[in-house]
Amino acid sequence: MSSAPGHGVICARLLPPARLVLPSLTFQYPLKLISSSVPSSKCLTVFILSYGGGLVSNDQIDLTVAVEVAAKLCLLTQGTPSPRRPLRFAGNAADTRQGHTKVFKQKNPSDLTSQTLTCTLHPHSSLLLLPDPIQPFASSKYKQHQRFHLPADDTASVIVLDWLTEGRSARGEHWDLSAFISRNEFFAPRDGRPPCLLLRDSMVLSGDALHSRMEAQTVLATVLIHGPLFPRLEEAILAKFKDEPRIGGRNFDNRGDFKKDDERKGGVVWTAARVRGFVLVKVVGRELEEVRAFIRGLLLLGAEGDMGGEVVSEFGEGALLCLQ
Repeated sequence: MSSAPGHGVICARLLPPARLVLPSLTFQYPLKLISSSVPSSKCLTVFILSYGGGLVSNDQIDLTVAVEVAAKLCLLTQGTPSPRRPLRFAGNAADTRQGHTKVFKQKNPSDLTSQTLTCTLHPHSSLLLLPDPIQPFASSKYKQHQRFHLPADDTASVIVLDWLTEGRSARGEHWDLSAFISRNEFFAPRDGRPPCLLLRDSMVLSGDALHSRMEAQTVLATVLIHGPLFPRLEEAILAKFKDEPRIGGRNFDNRGDFKKDDERKGGVVWTAARVRGFVLVKVVGRELEEVRAFIRGLLLLGAEGDMGGEVVSEFGEGALLCLQ
C-alpha cells in the first residue's frame, strides 16, 4: 500500500480473452477506493470515496490511474445509498443521498484542500469519470487538477464530468466558498515528441460578491467527450444544441418567449461545441435534480432507434449511477 497520506493507485487491465482485472488498487487515508465490478461486467468500476463523505481542511488527495490496452474503467464517487449504507441526514434533502463530495471550511488561512488525478490511457482503452457533484461549504478553499494522457494513435475514449453545487443551501449557503479552482487537461504525444497539450478547461470561483453574480444558478457542470467509442453521442449532442432556440432569435420585449423556453428546458441553460477533437458541454441550472436529469439525458443520446446510447451499450447502466 502507498505510504503517502491521500495517495492512491488504480490500474485496469484486460486479460485474454475478455477478462477485466485490477492488478493494482491501493490507497491511503483520507482516500478510500472500492471496486464493485464482477467478471461479467462490461467495465471495471471503482468508487472514489472519502471518510465521512467529504474532505476536511488541508486534505490532499493524489490519485494515479492507468487504463491499459483495451481495458474499460468507470470511476464513480459516493453514489446513491444502498441497504448496506444507510442514509445520514446532513442538513437538506440532497445531503441525505450521500451524493456529494463535501469540502469543509478552512481551519487556517494557509490550508488548501486539493485533489489531483493523473490518468494514463493506453491504445483502445476507455475511461468514464462520472462523479457526484462537489459541494464546497462556506469558507472552504479547494483546488482540483485532473490530467489525462492519451495515446499517440488517438484510439482511447474518455468522458469526464466535472460539476459542483452552491453549498448547503438549507443552511443559507449560496456560493459562500472562499475559493474553488478546477482544471482538466488532456495531453498526447505527437510525431515522437513529448506530450503536448490538446485541451485545457478551467473553472475559477472566488470573491465576496460571487452569489450576486450567479443569477440564482446553483449548479455548474462541464462534460468533456473524446474518442472513437462515442461518434453518435457527440453528433447527437451537437445536433440537439443546434436545434435549441437562440437568445438572438427572441423578442426581448416579450418575456413570454423566454418563459416558454425556460419551462421547456426545465431551468437548465447549456452550450456545446467541438474543440480540438473534443465535444465540450457547459451546463448551469437552478436545481441540482434538473441538471442531473439533463446531463443523464445527454449521455443517453446517440442510440440508433432507442435511448440506450453508446455509454450504456459500452459500459452498462451502472456507469450513470451519479445521474440517477
